[in-house]
Amino acid sequence: MITEIEPGFPASVVEAFRKKTPKCRDEYHRTAEVLPMGSPGGLGSLGVPYDLYIERAEGCHYWDMDGNRYLDMFCGDWLQTLGHGNPKIKAAITAQLEKGTTFGCFPAHLGLELANLMRERIPSVEMMRFACSGTEANLNAFRLARTFTKRGKVAKFHGAYHGSADVTLLGNCFDDPDSPPPGMFPGTERGVVLLPPNDIAACEKIIKREKDDLAAILFEPIMGVMGFTPLTHEFVRFLREITQKHGIVLICDEVVTMPLEVGGAQGYYGITPDLTTFGKAIGGGLPLAAYGGRRDIVGLLDPYQHNGRAPLMIASTMGGMPICLAAGIAAVKQYTPEMHRHLHNLGDRARAGINALAKKHNIPLQAIGVGQFSGLHWTPTKVVDFKTYSTGDQFKVHAFWFAMAVRGVIGGGCGTFLVSAPMTTADIDQFLVAAEQALYDCEFIK
Repeated sequence: MITEIEPGFPASVVEAFRKKTPKCRDEYHRTAEVLPMGSPGGLGSLGVPYDLYIERAEGCHYWDMDGNRYLDMFCGDWLQTLGHGNPKIKAAITAQLEKGTTFGCFPAHLGLELANLMRERIPSVEMMRFACSGTEANLNAFRLARTFTKRGKVAKFHGAYHGSADVTLLGNCFDDPDSPPPGMFPGTERGVVLLPPNDIAACEKIIKREKDDLAAILFEPIMGVMGFTPLTHEFVRFLREITQKHGIVLICDEVVTMPLEVGGAQGYYGITPDLTTFGKAIGGGLPLAAYGGRRDIVGLLDPYQHNGRAPLMIASTMGGMPICLAAGIAAVKQYTPEMHRHLHNLGDRARAGINALAKKHNIPLQAIGVGQFSGLHWTPTKVVDFKTYSTGDQFKVHAFWFAMAVRGVIGGGCGTFLVSAPMTTADIDQFLVAAEQALYDCEFIK
C-alpha cells in the first residue's frame, strides 16, 4: 500500500494542491508501486506529498495531466535554456531521425561540427569527447587527470554536486556533508579531498598539504545545488594560480553554467581551466554531455598521438549519439550574446523582485545568483559559502515552492529557479506576484 508523505506544510496549501491535481495523485499511487518516489529517474520537483505528472511542455510552460498550466522556472532540471519545443531544435531532431538515431561506435560528422562550435565559444577546450551525462563527464575528467599527473587523489568542494558517482557524491548538499553517503565503495573517502568554497586561507593550507598526491580540483563556478551560490572572482583566480603552481589539473564543471555567457562561466570569471565538463543545455533537451580541454591531457585518449596505443581508453556507447549531437548543434547556435543579455536581465529582475519582497515584509529571505541562475535562501546571514548556506531554513524554502506550484509556478526543490529564453518581463512579474501570494499562503507573512 502506497502512502503519501505529509510534508508538514500549512493544511490549506496541501488541500489546495490535492484538489488541483486529483489525476496526478491517482497516477502517483499507481506509479509508486513500481518506481521509487513514483519517478522514472529523477528526484522530481516537489516530492511531497506526491509529485506532478507532466504531459506536455511548450516555451516556458508545463501542463500536468490534470490540465493545469505552470510557469516553468525549473527549466527541465536546469537544461531547457531555450525553452520547450524550440522550433530549430525540433527541426534538427526530426531531420536526423530520418537518417538514424545512432550508428554505434562509428563516428558521425556532427561531432566535429559541435566540437568546433564549442571551441569557438570556449577557447580552453582544444580537444573534446562526448558522453551522456554530467556524471559521466566528470568521472572521465577525473580519470584523465589521474592518468596525466600519475597522482591518486582528487578534490571537490563542500556542498557541491557533480553527479551520482561515489567519488562525486562526497560532501554534497543532499546528504550529511561530513559523512559518506550510504552504499559507497569502502575507502572512497580516502581518495577525495574536501575543500571549503570561497575560503582562500583554508583551501591553501589543505592544498599545500595534499599537493603531492592531488591530481585534480573539480569546481562549479556557481554552485547549483547550494542554491546557485557563486564563487568570488578572487577565489577562482586563486584556484587557477595554486593549481598551476603545484601541477594540479583544474577542472571546471560547466554542466549547468555553460549557457551563462558566450565563453561560459569561465569566460565570466576570466580564467582558463585545464579541463572542462559540459552537460544539460549542451544537448538541447536530449542526453548529451562532454569533457575537454588541453590537447596534451585529452590527447591521452588518442592512439595517433602515442604511436598507435593510447595510454587511456574511455568508451561511451551512447556518448555523442547523432540525434543528440544534432539537437546540441541547433541549441548552441542559438546561444548568442543577445540571448545571454536577455536572460541576465530577466534573472536580475527576478532576484531584485524577491529581495524587494523580503525588505517590504521584513523577512530573512534572499535571492542570490548570476545571470539566469538563482537560488532562494531563508536566512538573515548573507550566503557566500557552505557554512552560511547551512544557516538557511530549508523547510521554509520547500514550503514556499510547494505553495508556488499551487499558484501555477514550478521551481526547483532545492530552492533554485531559472529563467529561459521564451520568458518576458511579464512572466517575471507573474512569478513575483505568485511569490508574494505564496508567502501569505504559507503564513510566512501576515
